[in-house]
Formats: sequence, C-alpha cells, structure tokens
Amino acid sequence: MKPYSSIVLPAFLALMAVFFFFIALKTLLGRRPLVLTTRWLFGFKCLAFSPCLLYPLFIMRSLGMIAWLNPAMFFVILCFMWIQMKGYMAFAVSDTYFREALLAAAASLDYTVEETMSGLKIKETGEIVQVAIAGWIGTAQLKPAKRQSAKLVAQLAHGMNEYFKTHTGKMNYMTSYFYLIMGAFMIAVAGWLSLATHGI
Repeated sequence: MKPYSSIVLPAFLALMAVFFFFIALKTLLGRRPLVLTTRWLFGFKCLAFSPCLLYPLFIMRSLGMIAWLNPAMFFVILCFMWIQMKGYMAFAVSDTYFREALLAAAASLDYTVEETMSGLKIKETGEIVQVAIAGWIGTAQLKPAKRQSAKLVAQLAHGMNEYFKTHTGKMNYMTSYFYLIMGAFMIAVAGWLSLATHGI
C-alpha cells in the first residue's frame, strides 16, 4: 500500500493538476477562449480513474477477486464516456461570443446556417451540428449529430479558434478560476501524501 499512497496517487494527482493548470492559465493569461477536442477531456477522465483501476494491483492479495469489481465498473464507465464524448469543448467563453465565433467559422467555410433549438443546420449539406452552451460557467460544447459530420465539426472548431485569435469578445473565466483552484488543491494533496508516507 505504501508505494500506492506515496508514489502512484501523488503522481496521478500532479498530472491532473497539470491539466487543470493548462486550461486555466491558457485562458487567463492568453485572454481568449480555448477550444479543445473532447478526446483530451476523455484522456483526463482516464487519468482521474486510473488510481481506481490500479488499486487492485496493491491489495489483490488480501481481497482476492472482489478487488477487481470496482475497476471493472470504472472501465465500463470509461467505455461509455468514449462513445458519448465527441466533438469539441470551449472554455472561458460567453454564450454570445461563442455564437459569434461559430457563425463566423461557418461563414468562412462558405456555409449558410439555420439556427435551431439545439444547434445548427448547414443548408448546403443538410448536416446538423449539436451545440450546448453553459454561458454562466463559461463553457460550451460542439459535436456532430452523426458520425459523418465529424470533419465539419473539426473545421468549425478550427475556425472558431482562429476567430478568437483575431476578435475580442465577452469572456467568462468562472471555469478557469475553478480549475486553477482545483489544480492548487491537487498539488497540495499530492505533496502532503508524499511527505506523510515518508514520515516527514
């Protein structure tokens, strides 16, 4: 158990903190929204669940096969997340700023769009892009309604990143500040675990 609590768990906490710090500092210091593929977020979730998946390696001698039930459950959850998490996520963006960037990205591709309750419909191709905006916390998600629209969504996300580089708008840093605080907590806990298990 000691290697788990003194090395493995602090290492994973530190890596998770790096992810939080990256998003927080990229948006706070860069002063523009960040659009990331949700596959990166899935990678972060894998990292977050890794301690639970690795835990049986340190205790299986004492608990036997029952120790593997917990990681098996988390593995199924991760598989479901892999299927569910498609598209791109924007951070530190207001609802109006996100909409402006999305429409500008579509226009740069010479597309005309029809706005719906849940997203956009590209008139030229009939493709539908799903949009979910949580403006009060500064995040938004862009994902394809069908697998065939994945390339279109990638092009729109790239266009939005280019728009954010050249156009200013209203920002919302709530998630950025939250990630910054969480990253600091994780570094503190990782340091405490490492020192405590070494008797310092």
